[in-house]
Amino acid sequence: DALPILVGNDTDVHGCKPSAGQSYSFLLKKCVQVFDVAQIKLTDPNNDTLAIYGIQSANRARVELFGADIAENTILRQTKRGYASTDGKIRLQKSKRGWKLHQAK
Repeated sequence: DALPILVGNDTDVHGCKPSAGQSYSFLLKKCVQVFDVAQIKLTDPNNDTLAIYGIQSANRARVELFGADIAENTILRQTKRGYASTDGKIRLQKSKRGWKLHQAK
């Protein structure tokens, strides 16, 4: 007999429940449902059926990114044109048409 799957009965290393849609935000220092708290949402440039979410710090100096192909704890710092990772490989820029993500390969 198979055991029933209990949604919310799992926890990750941060104490978040992935089955309940929770991820750990290093910027906010707590478990969040990213899709509920993110100020930035854009289509994933690598897969148009997925989204990338960004949570901004209170002073908007930093943004933490969440997406299928984005490493955990990816925090970008504010620049003149938007946000960028410290190594410059990931950039998030705002235009009149919305946010756009640029990733170096």
